[in-house]
Amino acid sequence: MSLKIFKICYLLFFISFLAGSCHDPLIEVKSGDCYFQYEYINHAWGFNHFGFIITPAGEMYTYDKTTPWAFAENGLLSADSLSNNIKSSVRKDTLISNSDLINFQGLASSAISGKMTGIKIRGADMGANICKIIVPDSTNPVKSYREIVLTHIGDTEFHNLAPEASVIAAWLTKMGR
Repeated sequence: MSLKIFKICYLLFFISFLAGSCHDPLIEVKSGDCYFQYEYINHAWGFNHFGFIITPAGEMYTYDKTTPWAFAENGLLSADSLSNNIKSSVRKDTLISNSDLINFQGLASSAISGKMTGIKIRGADMGANICKIIVPDSTNPVKSYREIVLTHIGDTEFHNLAPEASVIAAWLTKMGR
């Protein structure tokens, strides 16, 4: 595949990913129902995928490319897929404090309504570091969760403009190092 076609396909993939990140302002984060996720994904020179997810109980689960993983479609993830992703991951001894969870869930409530920047193409073969929150989506008849992108940095770059989004993303990125 030529580099030009690859870049076009990659751009279309991320535009559809970004479209899935658009969200309904009626979605609310209630205490105890927000998940936080940090992930790295790269398709250049083979597939690479790793990261962690923090449950509403403050438990941290890590995963890598060997972990069976269900990706969201149009920003939506079924409750079963989210549950299976967590069950397939490795639980760490790290437990997020209750005060941090309450703080970041409160910030997540505001980040949900943040508008997204436009997509900027930054390079190729860099993959993407993505910080997001995952919240119940009551606008869908089937129990599902909506992924809200906070930051997406790599080949393409875009981020949530809500000030709270950058605070949560900085927290997740720090833990991801």
